[in-house]
Amino acid sequence: MPVTPPALTEDLIRDSDSLFVDLLRNALIGVYIIQDGLFRYANPRFAEMFGYTQEEICGQIGPSDLTSPSDDGKVAAAVAERLAGRSDTAHYSFHGRRKDGSELELEVFGKRTAFEGRPAIIGMLVDITARHAAERQAIEQLNFIGQLVEAIPSPLFFKDEQARYLGCNRAFEAFMGLDREDIVGRSVFDISPPELAARYHSADQALFDAPGVQTYEASVASGDGLTREVLFNKATWLKSDGQVGGLVGVITDITERKQTEALIWVQANYDALTGLPNRRLLNDRLTELMKKAHRDHESVAVLFIDLDRFKEVNDVLGHDAGDRLLVEAARRIVGCLRETDTVARQGGDEFTVLLPCQSDEAPIERIADDIITALDRPFTLGNDVAYVSASIGITLYPRDGDTLASILKNADQAMYHAKDAGRNRFSYYSPSMQEHAQARLQMGTDLRTALAEGQLSLHYQPILNLANGEVFKAEALLRWQHPALGEIPPTEFIPVAEELGLIDAIGSWVFDSAIAAVARWRTLWPEDDRANCPLQISVNASPRQFTGGRSIDGLLARLEALGLPGHCMAIEITEGMLLDKHPAVAAQLSRLAAAGVPVTIDDFGTGYSAMAYLKRLDIDTLKIDRSFIRDLTTDPGDLAIAEAIIAMAHKLGIRVVAEGVETLEQQSRLNDAGCDYSQGFLFSRPLPEAAFFELIARYRP
Repeated sequence: MPVTPPALTEDLIRDSDSLFVDLLRNALIGVYIIQDGLFRYANPRFAEMFGYTQEEICGQIGPSDLTSPSDDGKVAAAVAERLAGRSDTAHYSFHGRRKDGSELELEVFGKRTAFEGRPAIIGMLVDITARHAAERQAIEQLNFIGQLVEAIPSPLFFKDEQARYLGCNRAFEAFMGLDREDIVGRSVFDISPPELAARYHSADQALFDAPGVQTYEASVASGDGLTREVLFNKATWLKSDGQVGGLVGVITDITERKQTEALIWVQANYDALTGLPNRRLLNDRLTELMKKAHRDHESVAVLFIDLDRFKEVNDVLGHDAGDRLLVEAARRIVGCLRETDTVARQGGDEFTVLLPCQSDEAPIERIADDIITALDRPFTLGNDVAYVSASIGITLYPRDGDTLASILKNADQAMYHAKDAGRNRFSYYSPSMQEHAQARLQMGTDLRTALAEGQLSLHYQPILNLANGEVFKAEALLRWQHPALGEIPPTEFIPVAEELGLIDAIGSWVFDSAIAAVARWRTLWPEDDRANCPLQISVNASPRQFTGGRSIDGLLARLEALGLPGHCMAIEITEGMLLDKHPAVAAQLSRLAAAGVPVTIDDFGTGYSAMAYLKRLDIDTLKIDRSFIRDLTTDPGDLAIAEAIIAMAHKLGIRVVAEGVETLEQQSRLNDAGCDYSQGFLFSRPLPEAAFFELIARYRP
């Protein structure tokens, strides 16, 4: 049987009326009744929404008074439809107008009804102004985020907790070479090669297993078919329940950066000219070889190679030819080595070879001999042919040293020993070389104080005029009387002075001392004839004094200050300096010529021929090297060379001095050949100033 609802009792009706009254008095929903174009009823909340009292609304104003002009037609039509019976209910939103003219957004729920027997509308209003503002703000934020994501130039993607793509930006589409609809909803297995997909999926799962941030580099295949180096930056995002909802990732293309880093690494570790490892990479490799040799109880051989006479090639043929020679030299050295060996360019014309696991010296020497033989062959440089050789120093780790610095230093010392022994050979390091190097270092230290403590002096070796027997020329020869070691030959300390940069200061002292000697002698000459005083002192000058020092400036300034003629001094230089294309050399020679200071070519005939330069430069005197004079009377070749030099010089208006004359027979042959001057032990050894003055006084006319 159907259940019959209980009849309404007066108590239930009374209770329901009470609940309805409570509904009308609620603080959230506005309740109203519209009839005859006016609000017949409005609850307190309704009135509050619009800024009125109930009395000001009920029976006084209609819907159009509380509607924004923009929505007035919309509201009027909805009210008319319901009152006419064309629509029983309505649900819409509109903009209302408060008493003060401000607007609010409202959502309305209305129903057609009858009130006092006539059509009416009863409805509820909800103020949705705040909600709509929040919704608009959320939409704007979403739009902003969307635009931001699209504006990011790096590929960006989203995935769900199953690692399926939820979305991406245009940059990701371009990177993958796929449209968004072909990406969203798929996994990496659908859009990437299998081997890459497995790697990507594994990385995603690792991030899901340990939520947070993940960064790694990878080589990936992009949509254009190229393999690119990229940086992945990924992070998980959480759902409202705190569970992982998926991940977001950004791909940064670092291909160019990687290429730049690789280029920088190559530039930092390889020589730009030869392509060989440079000193930095050499040190790294030697360090690793030393560690391995220490572990395995093996050894490492280090060969330090210096090209003999390379500077002469560079100066004569130019730096381009020198560079071509270095490239070819590097190729030849590499050709002498095994795959396990390393050759590096230390800089300039120096190379270093590392030979790992060498205990037996035989293979080391074979490789060294091969390198010497390879570098001794002619170098064809364009239209020119050049010749160099190699001096090689060899040291062994751990026998000769246990640190990288000591091994390289020992190899360098061994190389210099090979040079001193005659070049074009190799030499093993020995402890005595270290002792020799320390002695040179100590000599340099002592040399710094030699000037200040008056340990240096000048001796003068007279130069005899063969035509008339007069002696008014001499060569100033530097002497060092060491307080502990005694007299040290110039051949030992001058190279040290040049290495330490002391040669210019010493040269200045020599110039000043020689000029002072000339000035003192001139005071002994008749005062009324001093302008014709023929005394001339020759002083040797180092190339460094011409290219970077101030001693030449001091010489000219000192002559001018004392009022001495330039011809009272002569500067002796080597043939090699004439071949130096350094502009400072030519400039200094021009200054000396302008000041009237004669220039003498010392040791003529022992280096490259300088005949072409003799025509161009103002040369006063040539000195025939003593090596040609020594066997002058027994070797027809030496006599022929001496005669040729004398004849050539005289044709050019240049006088000739023969050095190292020790016998009357030598002097007689030179006199017969027309030589102008003789210098050597036959006439006099180098003398202190006072003894020299006494000697020339005896030969004074």
